[in-house]
Amino acid sequence: MIAYNIEILKKPATESERFDGWIFGLPPGIKSEQWPIDPNTGYPLMHGFTLKLPEGYRVYDGIVGISFFAIAIEHNDGGPKYVKGLEEAVLSDQLPENPSFKEFWDSVKNGHPRCKYVTDILGCYYATLLLTEEEFNGDFCEPPKLLTRYFENDIPSPDWLKKGGASCFWKQIYSPGLSLPPEEYGIYRDLGGIPTEELSYSRAILLKLNPEDPNAGTQPTDDAGTGYIDPYEDEPSWANTISPNHLGGTTFPAQGIPDFLTPYYIEFEEVFGGYNFGSGNAQLDIKNRNFDWSCG
Repeated sequence: MIAYNIEILKKPATESERFDGWIFGLPPGIKSEQWPIDPNTGYPLMHGFTLKLPEGYRVYDGIVGISFFAIAIEHNDGGPKYVKGLEEAVLSDQLPENPSFKEFWDSVKNGHPRCKYVTDILGCYYATLLLTEEEFNGDFCEPPKLLTRYFENDIPSPDWLKKGGASCFWKQIYSPGLSLPPEEYGIYRDLGGIPTEELSYSRAILLKLNPEDPNAGTQPTDDAGTGYIDPYEDEPSWANTISPNHLGGTTFPAQGIPDFLTPYYIEFEEVFGGYNFGSGNAQLDIKNRNFDWSCG
């Protein structure tokens, strides 16, 4: 088993050229009615990234890729916005008593067959879809039409549905009041410019082998005597070969190592699809599909 660095390219993934996946943009190969919704609001979750897994990370038969979806940025301000009673209703096995919740319950129950929802410590929702080869190479999927809403004190629809996830992330990061030119922002350099206001705007990603990482194939842990090598001990030179966004190997969480991690995980920063991690980073395990992030 070997670890991989993930490079963000300054060009989009297209219908004919998928590279090793992409950040922002649209997910592939699913029907719009299979798009995961946010159980707290009923709105579609934002597509963050789609990654094609290399052979050593294909832990499910017939599965070659994974798509990750996240809460809309403006719906996450120290905790999620939510419609009262919706979360409990849509995740229940029983048909909701409130008829206003039925369409949303149907959406979850009839969603993608390999969808898994997870929450963070704040109660914000994220979702993953496991993709077949046919799905990974399938057409890009447009978001679903918004379901009919009859909620008192309703929540406005997320901006990414109109302007795209990348553009919304740029507007969260960019501060005109600082009088800094756009070129001084890391996101500008990472993406190669200011994102356009399009749902389809994406940036392709490329997996690059990193044979220098000694922890490839080893479960990351804070416990001693497991075979996992602490990258902070003795300041080893190989630690500098690992990119902030990477697959497997050594983890650099902003705080402690999540206890659910297996050797089959991806670590990524906010720019890798546009999130609010408090300037920190996140870990998504591919095998158990658990997820966590921590502030920087």
